[in-house]
Amino acid sequence: MDSMDLRDDSPQGPVTDEGGAADQVQKSALARPVRTLLEHRLPFRELSLVAKADQRSADAAYAAHRWWARRPPGVMRGLLLAAAMPDDATADQFWTAFASDLPVLAGLRVHDPFAGGGSTLVEAARLGAVPSGTDVDPLATTIVRHELNPPSGEERAKASGELLRHVEASAGMMFAPTRRGWIPLHWFWLHMVTCPACTSVSALYRSLIIARDVGKAGGVVRDCNVIAFCPDCFDLKYLDGKDRREFRCCGKRQLLNQATFSAFKFGCPECKARTPHRVLQTAAAPRRLLAIEETKPNAKRRIRKCAQEDLEFLVSAEVRLKELSTRLLLPKHRFAKKRLDPRPLSYGVTGPTELFTARQLLVFGSAFSWLKSATLSDPVRRALRLAVSHALTTNNRLCGYATDYGRIAPLFSVRGYSLPALSVELNPFHPFAGRGTLRGILQRTSSEDPYHVRRYVWSVKKRRPIPIRVQYSSLSDIAAIACESAAVLPDQRESSVDICVTDPPYFDYIAYSELSEFYRSWLGQHSLGGQPLLPLHSDPVRSFAESLAPCLVSTVRRLKAGRPLAFTYHSASEAAWEAIGEALDKAQLVVTAIWPIRNDAHMGHHSAAGNCEWDAVVVCRPAGNCKRLTARLDIRKWIDAVRPLKVSKADQRSLAYAVSMVSARFGVVSIQRERLQPNSGNTSKSRLVGIRRRTVIEGAR
Repeated sequence: MDSMDLRDDSPQGPVTDEGGAADQVQKSALARPVRTLLEHRLPFRELSLVAKADQRSADAAYAAHRWWARRPPGVMRGLLLAAAMPDDATADQFWTAFASDLPVLAGLRVHDPFAGGGSTLVEAARLGAVPSGTDVDPLATTIVRHELNPPSGEERAKASGELLRHVEASAGMMFAPTRRGWIPLHWFWLHMVTCPACTSVSALYRSLIIARDVGKAGGVVRDCNVIAFCPDCFDLKYLDGKDRREFRCCGKRQLLNQATFSAFKFGCPECKARTPHRVLQTAAAPRRLLAIEETKPNAKRRIRKCAQEDLEFLVSAEVRLKELSTRLLLPKHRFAKKRLDPRPLSYGVTGPTELFTARQLLVFGSAFSWLKSATLSDPVRRALRLAVSHALTTNNRLCGYATDYGRIAPLFSVRGYSLPALSVELNPFHPFAGRGTLRGILQRTSSEDPYHVRRYVWSVKKRRPIPIRVQYSSLSDIAAIACESAAVLPDQRESSVDICVTDPPYFDYIAYSELSEFYRSWLGQHSLGGQPLLPLHSDPVRSFAESLAPCLVSTVRRLKAGRPLAFTYHSASEAAWEAIGEALDKAQLVVTAIWPIRNDAHMGHHSAAGNCEWDAVVVCRPAGNCKRLTARLDIRKWIDAVRPLKVSKADQRSLAYAVSMVSARFGVVSIQRERLQPNSGNTSKSRLVGIRRRTVIEGAR
């Protein structure tokens, strides 16, 4: 099976047309071939380029809440269309349907057994299909239900305003008032730890730099290049020169890059003993307020040393927290002790409230209390609960600071609990600045339109991604979003799914259920809907395969006869792909196609040598429907085909392991094409004709 794309399969033409291609799109959407475009000529290069262009596009449908592995909407949209189209569909037919805002998949049912962040199901609904899905994490199913049934903007905006006014009345006075026009934005804190070897108390820090202006695009412009602190007297230093490396204070030379914490250990300045977080219990150690960053309209930001007044506000917050304790809705949950990732317990944290300051507890305890008692419709209450929960990410004690950009580095920005040396507290009520303020999140999510979207599509004529604006129809809440294991077997009468595209959990010990516990404790969602799909340390390959196989069997039972199952996956670990292969064997499935897709792009501090950005799209069917063949796959052809995109060494290993897994499990469909009987009334020709009339290409005029 060669890796092919659709660049030269049809005459070059516009992305959309006036109606001629629409008839072909209709036939493609209604045809149910045994062999699909997904198995024959997936345009993986073009979809990857669209995903790259699209990665910074705003889509309000997915802005409700943080999720850790949400697949790019454009890629999932493309896979769904390719799974619905016959193998002889042309490039123009495919990309016309991709760019359309019409329900070209009306009458079809799409299922995702690992719903996660919901991009597969939202794109299915936008294409007109009926979505259904499962996930063991109640946070995931809550997010997906909201994405499929968001409340009206007017109703939500009114409730958001009432919520914000209530929370400000309860906690706003604790965040230091404006001083001569200067509004506090960030508070910088240092951990003061006790060396277990010599009992001396020292500040834990990775460098002496608080913030700097080195001319980064999008960075804060400051009056000096570097703001630093003295580790002995904690005085602030305002230094000019981008290349400045030191300053003098307390009678000695202080190097800007000196640190007491490096290579995951604290180095005591007195006795030189090195100690990890789990011994120091760093998050439970006392903290010192170091500085405050303030803003003023039409002025550059400033960072000043903390004053006595700032410390008094902290004491007042502790007092008020005790006074309002019975009126606040605070989680009493304790983090599970048995976990794959020992964090945050290894930091000395036993429960979620310990990850917040007294002021932050006042804010969120007040917000969740109001949401519980307010008279709201279910969609509005769900939307606001998710918005407040989302604000937890940028308003907690594990938030760091991007020194070169002047903004918060949120919790989970690197997919796990990370303890910053210099932690940052955000003013949740700041009127115009700050990344992730409660005010900003409520205002933004109330004003954005989840149906009007700017996204990229592939232009067959121009041979590159181009931006378009589309207006999707209102989605509807689907009752079949269940918080349960994908392994739960459906009733045979429910075998009515036409398309299944999914993204199973990682093999490599990233337990999203342990991360979501941070949010679920506030939302009251303590219990999972089933056992998470995770490998056991004692026998990771076999245990993962034995857990995944029943999920695959259950999914195949939901599919109509003759329909393929597709999933995306990546791992630079050979064991991970061995586990996938064993799961396919146990489920008696054969691989009928495999393609590379750039699906998990990393930016900034997310990037690392071992990260994978490319998924393998694996398409499989029951072995009884296929004829076994020996696959001849060469990833070098893929690497050449996707240029100018690059494939890292880690991705090359992942794709090589995937190809090795497939080689002994490959087959082709051995039965003839059949036709889908569409739902009468749901796929009328009139709804598919004239696609261009409601698809506006930016810049085309």
